[in-house]
Amino acid sequence: MEDLIEKAKEGDKEAFTKLIIKNQGKLYKIARTRLRNEADIEDVIQETMLILYTKLLKLKDNTKFEVWLYRILINQCNSKYRKNKVKLVSLDSIENQKEYSQEIQIEDKLDYEKLLKNFSYQEKLILLLYYSNGYTTKQIAEILNKNENTIKTKLRRMRQKVKEKWEEEESNGPIR
Repeated sequence: MEDLIEKAKEGDKEAFTKLIIKNQGKLYKIARTRLRNEADIEDVIQETMLILYTKLLKLKDNTKFEVWLYRILINQCNSKYRKNKVKLVSLDSIENQKEYSQEIQIEDKLDYEKLLKNFSYQEKLILLLYYSNGYTTKQIAEILNKNENTIKTKLRRMRQKVKEKWEEEESNGPIR
């Protein structure tokens, strides 16, 4: 990927296009955690690509490309969110992610949408980055500009919430 970044910095449009295509799915999932409207999601992804294109030369460490890209996207999403004052949306994308279910082993029994409605936007984003995209807590901390221990604590608390909901379902029936 670093070769693509270098070529894109040198003005190779094909390399830039490959970078975008390679990251498009992750960009969509991240934007979807914050924005409900598909047109808004497309807008923020396009705005992110434009910023990426115009400021790529300012990226000094090519190994930090994804962190930088996701920060740009998250800032664009937050800006669009504030402008539109839309409600937070649940993480539909996590419902289909096997990595998430492997960690908590309850894929077929929980209604993820109802479960995740109790989580904040930032918590949903952490879940997506950790379970769906496979980032470490250190990488997530870097993307979100937070302390790694904060990310670890949030993950631990979210797991505890999930466990409590699971136990509640086992004793009382479906999650409400």
